[in-house]
Parts: sequence; structure tokens; C-alpha cells
Amino acid sequence: MKKQVNELDLERAKILLGQKEGKGIDEIKLKKILERIKVFCKVAYQLYIENVEPDKPAAVMKNFESEPPDEFTKAA
Repeated sequence: MKKQVNELDLERAKILLGQKEGKGIDEIKLKKILERIKVFCKVAYQLYIENVEPDKPAAVMKNFESEPPDEFTKAA
């Protein structure tokens, strides 16, 4: 059985926010928010995996090679 993942994309975000055409958050602003959410989730997953001991000795650990943008690493 294949695991189904409901990835958060622009159209799904609009549906979840209950936006209709021409109303709500600007599309460019929404895209930036989605990018930040995805980066946050990747970083949170990496930190979670590093701190959890695998249940099985052959557990597969995912490492994301992407680095977060500078705006996320340089907090004011």
C-alpha cells in the first residue's frame, strides 16, 4: 500500500483558508508563507529525528540536504 501525503501547495492552502477568487491573502504573500512553513517543517523533522532513538535497528533516517534561507538563520 502506498502512503498518501497531502502536500501543502498553493491551491490546497487556499482551500484550507476558505479563500475564494480575488479575496483573502495576496498570492505572492501566500507563496512566501508556504515556503517558510515547508522550511520550518524540514528543520523540525531533522531535529526530531536526531533526538529520537529508532525503534528498529534498521530504521531509515532521512536527511534533507537543503539549507534554510539566511533570513531564518539570522534572527534579529
